[in-house]
Amino acid sequence: MKKLLLIGSTGLLGSSLHRKLKNKFNITTVTRSTPGSDYNVDLSSKDKSYELFDKINPDFIVNLAAITNVDQCESDINLAYLVNTRIAENIACYSNSKNSLFIVHISTDHIYNQSGSNEEDVVILNSYAMTKYCAEKSFSKNNAVVLRTNFFGKSLSSKSEGLCDSIYKSVHTGNEIKLFNDVFFSPLSIDSLGNVILVCLEKKIPGIYNVGSKGGMSKEKFLKKFLELSGVSDFKYKSISIDEINLMTPRPKDMRMNVDLFEKTYNYSLPRLINEIKDVANEFK
Repeated sequence: MKKLLLIGSTGLLGSSLHRKLKNKFNITTVTRSTPGSDYNVDLSSKDKSYELFDKINPDFIVNLAAITNVDQCESDINLAYLVNTRIAENIACYSNSKNSLFIVHISTDHIYNQSGSNEEDVVILNSYAMTKYCAEKSFSKNNAVVLRTNFFGKSLSSKSEGLCDSIYKSVHTGNEIKLFNDVFFSPLSIDSLGNVILVCLEKKIPGIYNVGSKGGMSKEKFLKKFLELSGVSDFKYKSISIDEINLMTPRPKDMRMNVDLFEKTYNYSLPRLINEIKDVANEFK
């Protein structure tokens, strides 16, 4: 069984991905400090990361490590760099001397700001986007897959919850929620993204790819549909523009992606967003 090092294994995506891959790979998990992982190591340190990589000698590295709080990245760009960029740089540098090592790195759709963005349509609006984009540039074109994506689903993590978890909890407390009518995206369910990652590990075709769902929608429409399909029929909400709130950090308004390159390269059909919402909603019923 091939050895896989899973970095960021206890987060929203990592917890589900570990369950999906554990019967197919010999998985070693690592986080900076979270209990429950096999190793706690600060992988922003080149020496510590190399020491761990040499000890494990993995065939694959899947890097999920990230600070995704956009305001935190803006206020502490040094920390954002260390987690979002430096870890990727250390993985990439180490892999240059390991011909058999293959990497899957999870990036973000936050670097786009127009409908149907192709891989070259990059727009950097904040430090989060910048540090994630810089991480992509670390990797060789020969041994790494970079997946630009967004994902949602029911959390299996004890330390992280996603958008659906927080909204589902909020409406059940009777609180009015604010839904953005002018922010658009095309995320995948956690399960579907896990399937994509597995296909990348099996086929090992390097490159930078958009991986999202088809038929993207506004976050307002997305969350209303999710709540409706998960059995919540009566909830209070206010439809607003993202411009109506005083955000500390600028954010893109349209992150819907063109996924043709991935589908053609991998001969893989990505799902429609409405079907992804139905699948996730069933997990909350």
